[in-house]
Amino acid sequence: KKLSFKLTPDTQPFMIPYTALLCYEAIGYLNKRGININIEEISQYSIKDLRMKSKFFDLSINKLMQSIDNIDTLQNNYFINLMSSPQLGVLDIHDNIGIWFDDDKNIVGNSHYGFYLFQDERMISKPIEKMMGIELMGGEIFSCACYMGKVIGRVSSVLNNINDTFFTNINIDNIIIHSQDFNTNRCFKANKTMHLFLLHILSSIGFILYVLKKAIIKDSGLLLRLEYITYHYTIKRLKGIKVYGNTNIHNDSNLIQMFNNIESLYHSSLINTDFRNCMMHFGLIGSDYKPLICEEKINLSLPFCGLVESQLDMSYEEYKSKLETQLLFIYEAIQDYMEFKLKIPADSL
Repeated sequence: KKLSFKLTPDTQPFMIPYTALLCYEAIGYLNKRGININIEEISQYSIKDLRMKSKFFDLSINKLMQSIDNIDTLQNNYFINLMSSPQLGVLDIHDNIGIWFDDDKNIVGNSHYGFYLFQDERMISKPIEKMMGIELMGGEIFSCACYMGKVIGRVSSVLNNINDTFFTNINIDNIIIHSQDFNTNRCFKANKTMHLFLLHILSSIGFILYVLKKAIIKDSGLLLRLEYITYHYTIKRLKGIKVYGNTNIHNDSNLIQMFNNIESLYHSSLINTDFRNCMMHFGLIGSDYKPLICEEKINLSLPFCGLVESQLDMSYEEYKSKLETQLLFIYEAIQDYMEFKLKIPADSL
């Protein structure tokens, strides 16, 4: 709730999938315990669908790449049509993507991903001539925001009555975000779809490390939950994209080297299926129907009350540190490869 109120408009969109996920799971969890939070959805953009975007393009690799290419084409055509002389679009003098970054030029978001959030993945991943219903409807998005606001308010009011709730403190005073526009046809002349895919990963990790980690000054477990979800699905997508890349990037030795550097993480000891299910869903029973927290490790003073200690055999802080180190490793490897020329506006210096 605090993040929803305090994050700035330029970073708020990248929180939407996580907010939808937490709302959706909270509704299900509380309904099972007799607390009714059924609020009528008044938009075609449901939180059930939006929460799936936290899985970061939950598609086969070919469909994932098709959807990224489709979004780029749609956004490119949109901005060409805004030009006073659209026939000049072939000269690529227009911009078609916005990138957000902080004072240290860490990328924390991009406009293509914002466009993707409100798309039906089944439709946006089809060949472009077969797509339908791809126009964003402002009124529908506003209705979705109203619905999510009601859910956030209802869930938080219920949780306020629970004495053992962990509360998170938020401070965004030290987070300054800048933006810069680019043309993807000029930036990524070769392997454009691959570069856009990497930009989405960069944006997702950057948002976690350079916005949320800075904003959350007392972690209730929320930050680790979102770090783990981002890490798990980043590794999963990179595994798939490496196979795709082996047949599509023969001419880019730097890209191949970058994938080789990251490949050491593909069998990470930090990934645990039962732990993943607990991060995505609110439950503490494993696939074998046994409790995920060992009785001797239950500690109500810890975030997740001993779950990390039980499932990953290390302390909460140790695990969190290792997770953030690996996220940073992936981020820096991709950032070094991409080499964006970002400029902080003069009036911000």
